[in-house]
Amino acid sequence: MDASNRKSANAFGNMTTADTGCPSNGLLIPYYAVHAARIGTWERHLITNEMTISAVLAGILGLPEKQTCLSLEQWEALIFPDDLPLLGDILEAAIQSGTPIDVEHRLLDVHGNVLWITSRGVVFPDETGKPIRVGGVAVDITEKKLIEESLRASEERYRHLAEMSPDGIIVNVNGRYVYANQAAARILGTDLPEKIIGRSMYDFTDADQRQFIAERAQKFLLRESETLAPIDLLFRQISGGSIDVQLTARWTRWAKQPAIQIMLRDVTELKQAQNRLRITSERLHFALESAGEGIWDWDIVNDKYEFSSGVRTLLAIPLHEPLPECVTESNFLHPEDTVRVHNALHTYLAGAAPSYECEFRIRAKDGQWKWVLSRGTIVSRDANGKPLVMTGTMSDITGRKESEATVWRHANLDALTGIPNRRLFRERFDMEIHRSQRHGQQLAILYIDLDRFKEVNDLYGHDAGDTLLVAAVQRMQRCVRQTDTIARLGGDEFAIIMPELNNSEHVDFVCQNLLGGLSNPFQVKKDHAYISASIGVALYPIDAADPEDLLRRADQAMFAAKRNGKNQFCYFKQSMDEKAHHKLRISNELRYALDNGQMSVHYQPIVDLSNGRIIKAEALLRWQHPTLGAVEPSAFIPYAEESGLISRLGDWVFAQAAQAAQRWSIHTREMFQVSVNKSPLQLMRRTADTDSLRHLDAMQVTGSHVAVEITEGILLHALPSVIERLQDYRNAGVQVAIDDFGTGYASMTYLQLFQIDYLKIDQSFIRDITSNPAHHTITETMILMAHKLGLKAIAEGVETQEQLDFLKAAGCDYAQGFLFSPALPPEQFEELLRSRMEQ
Repeated sequence: MDASNRKSANAFGNMTTADTGCPSNGLLIPYYAVHAARIGTWERHLITNEMTISAVLAGILGLPEKQTCLSLEQWEALIFPDDLPLLGDILEAAIQSGTPIDVEHRLLDVHGNVLWITSRGVVFPDETGKPIRVGGVAVDITEKKLIEESLRASEERYRHLAEMSPDGIIVNVNGRYVYANQAAARILGTDLPEKIIGRSMYDFTDADQRQFIAERAQKFLLRESETLAPIDLLFRQISGGSIDVQLTARWTRWAKQPAIQIMLRDVTELKQAQNRLRITSERLHFALESAGEGIWDWDIVNDKYEFSSGVRTLLAIPLHEPLPECVTESNFLHPEDTVRVHNALHTYLAGAAPSYECEFRIRAKDGQWKWVLSRGTIVSRDANGKPLVMTGTMSDITGRKESEATVWRHANLDALTGIPNRRLFRERFDMEIHRSQRHGQQLAILYIDLDRFKEVNDLYGHDAGDTLLVAAVQRMQRCVRQTDTIARLGGDEFAIIMPELNNSEHVDFVCQNLLGGLSNPFQVKKDHAYISASIGVALYPIDAADPEDLLRRADQAMFAAKRNGKNQFCYFKQSMDEKAHHKLRISNELRYALDNGQMSVHYQPIVDLSNGRIIKAEALLRWQHPTLGAVEPSAFIPYAEESGLISRLGDWVFAQAAQAAQRWSIHTREMFQVSVNKSPLQLMRRTADTDSLRHLDAMQVTGSHVAVEITEGILLHALPSVIERLQDYRNAGVQVAIDDFGTGYASMTYLQLFQIDYLKIDQSFIRDITSNPAHHTITETMILMAHKLGLKAIAEGVETQEQLDFLKAAGCDYAQGFLFSPALPPEQFEELLRSRMEQ
């Protein structure tokens, strides 16, 4: 090539000796094209064995761009060792035959990285035809090789996965199978996948399924669907058997043709298990429904419920009627049970409880509330363990709950009034005491006894009394707070617990309202009945810290209110407790006083004012205690009545009086009479052992020797037993006197009805008879009335001569008092009687 030609070549960017320092290779390749396509050039001089490379190829190999001239050793060091023999053989063949070079081989860059190169070249001869150099181009195809390698690896992995897959994989092209893995062969009844190739799906399915399969295949080929949802088919096997298969399919390409890739899964065992499960589920469902259990399923994610017929029956929802769109608390759950149900459910869902179980009320479609027992368990969770589905049972326990409620009411509520009874009262009382102790608060207990209730009960009957009690409770409920508790302790006794008190002024306010409300008339049958209340108040912790002690002290305060006149309230005082202990001691020791000889009967003379002679006496019981000394009758008679000892003591006094009357009648040679006081309780009770009249027969004493003294109150509401007892006395010849006449409510009608013999004018009228004109007139009137009714008048408490003179002038028949003599023991009375006879 001459100089002009080389200059022209240099203009196109060809490498020359001037560019590289090496002999020119004479290749005419545009410089910009080489750089743009990253095409490197190379040339080997066969005579000098030098290598000339372009700057592009030097850059590919990591060499400086100016290092374009390499020795043969340097060049061969850049060739991957395994490829060096191959390149040598290809070069030798090209030189010998003149064939072009076209080869892919590996080079090593200066960092040792492997590069894939495509080399193409030709042999250049001289003028004589002798090869003198070889030159060509080199292109970096490393990235392409990596991609091809990755594709081969992916295909290899896919092939292994397909072969190892437990599911069958087959590929359908134009209606025929072109591929099948080992699992597909096994599912379709053969050991060799080759037996599947070339067959159609119709070869494995029944005729009734072929239309369905053809339609699906057509949609796939038309790309109307990329993926087929799983379907279940029955496949016929090559071996002649049948198998349940779940089939899924996806559109793909095979050998550049549209194809369907099908996956087959043997679900025979699954179908059998599902069938067994279905049968078991149906049996369980039948058993539960037969036992009255309903089944529910809860889709937690979507908050939707499914109910069995049993639950529908419980909710009174017909089978043909759809369930509400949303099952919420507002349309089913009782408001009072909402919190309990949520707590039980959330506790279980949070894993804090082993199972879900809760009793609550639901409203049926007919509006009725029913008690149910619901149990459930989680049956599905997501990958993170979050609950997805719960299932459970629901049973109607309304009957059981009603029975439990009935038992509870009978055990804890008063059957008449419906308020807490003594048992529930004690439970709440203890609870409120403990609560007050924890919070440092005050508490009040009110002990209430209805005054004159027994009189209403006796007069109008028990039914009327029950009606009055119910009305009284209703009035009491209107006087207290909702946090207070009213309880019936028994009979006409009630208690009110008043917790969380800030001051006692509220207690005063409530007590005043109670007294006012209970003192208003009650409608009993066609009449109005009047009662009142006596209220005792004790405060925690001021009066006592123990519930039993606090209640007892409220009871003591109530009795103090009764003793002070009734229809009032009284706070507990320490002195009451002292009196109560004294009362308890008296009551206990009174039981042994008669047996220990501590009791005696004294007699106070009754004088005939017409002649001044002692012809009668009143027997009075006395108790000489060994340590307490003389105990007044007013101090122990009430306790004797409360404890039931009054009958025994009364009979003993009656026997002593009858013997004394008989003895003194003999002594005076005329009938001598002794009066004996009778307690109302003695007249109400009647047994063979406590009948006083038996003593008269036993001692052969006539009834005229004895008179019984009763109070006016006995006559006002006399019971049949009292009337019968008074008639017995009358038949036995025993006379009857009205004691303390003028202080009660007796009328002349009662005096005539019960055939009374004597009126004893109370000493309260005699005491100031000479100075009080009113008592002067009342006494004269009572004496005159007694005589008009055929009765004798006896004045009590005569202590002065002026009183005696007035009584004589007024025509009074008899008198007794300290003017004549105090009550005396039998021996002293006999001496007094003897001395008066000698005068």
